[in-house]
Amino acid sequence: MLFGQSVFQSVVDRLKQEKEEEGVEPPPPVGHRIAGFSSGFVIDTHIEAPPPANGNLDAYLAFLADPAPPPEPQPEPEPEPKPEPMPAHLEKTSLADVSAELAIHETDTAATLAEKRRAFARLNHPDGVKPQFRHNATLRMTAANLLIDQAIRMLRAREHFR
Repeated sequence: MLFGQSVFQSVVDRLKQEKEEEGVEPPPPVGHRIAGFSSGFVIDTHIEAPPPANGNLDAYLAFLADPAPPPEPQPEPEPEPKPEPMPAHLEKTSLADVSAELAIHETDTAATLAEKRRAFARLNHPDGVKPQFRHNATLRMTAANLLIDQAIRMLRAREHFR
């Protein structure tokens, strides 16, 4: 209780005081009598605007933040350059192709075979080609080393049996 009054009573008193200070009373309801009813029944013809059909939705949407503006269109990325074509000699990875390229003969000596290995490695070593072609270069070097090593073994075997 506030100053000897209940909270409810103090609120009612304050509202009455505010109403008196305003000095404006609401207009009396406008109504019509309906024949056959007692004088106590009056229909109020003063109609306020009806609430919108989706009033709850409008109230909910009013609290939402304004939508973010659409993102700016991103420029199209430049097309990637076409990959460089593989050199023709790196496409030949079979043992027969490498053998034909090395042209190993019975008359080759250890020095000529070593020179063929170096010349072949200059063009085909995996460290000397672009990364996308290293697999084929590795296959070619493996085949060349196999063929040259085999030719050197056969050369030593021939010299041994002489």
